[in-house]
Amino acid sequence: MKIKFLKTMFLLTLCTSLLTSCVGDDDYATPTVYEYAYTDGFETNWADWTKYSVTGAQTWQLDTQYGFNNSNCAKMSGYAGTNNVNEDWLISPAFDLSELTSAALTFKTASKFSGNVLEIKISSDYAGGNPNDATWMDLAATLDLDTSNYKWTGSGIIDISSFAGGNVYVAFKYTSTSSASTTWEVDDVKIIKN
Repeated sequence: MKIKFLKTMFLLTLCTSLLTSCVGDDDYATPTVYEYAYTDGFETNWADWTKYSVTGAQTWQLDTQYGFNNSNCAKMSGYAGTNNVNEDWLISPAFDLSELTSAALTFKTASKFSGNVLEIKISSDYAGGNPNDATWMDLAATLDLDTSNYKWTGSGIIDISSFAGGNVYVAFKYTSTSSASTTWEVDDVKIIKN
């Protein structure tokens, strides 16, 4: 009986040490929690966005099925029976960064078919109308470049702190040609305040 008890205690001690030895102090990462100055998944604010077509009959559309997690998203394609030449802008409402000292932009994209890469831009002097009349700065972002399949891809955290202290507009500029028309989708646009 005593030997059976000692065996049981030995096995319990061994199992406990095996289970606890796999976990180190640094295995518990504290998740980053962001506070947002703006967030839009195109569920309710589609009308607040400016859709400006410079060239071509196709325009940015609200897609109510194929957004991230089957939600809404903004969608643009220059294809309509054939490839078409297009330049179309999707421009955010003014983001008020006047109370911030630093800020960042994030969003998600998905794309399919070959063609031009979506351009991401930011401006502090857009006043409505033709966006080509304003000054825009290009923003580097991670985009879905898989032309064979839609794959929602996070942009990464894009620092826009140089625009803090005033109003800014973010734009997604789509272009296509008569030989190639990528379909681009955009979702979950967020401004992180730091």
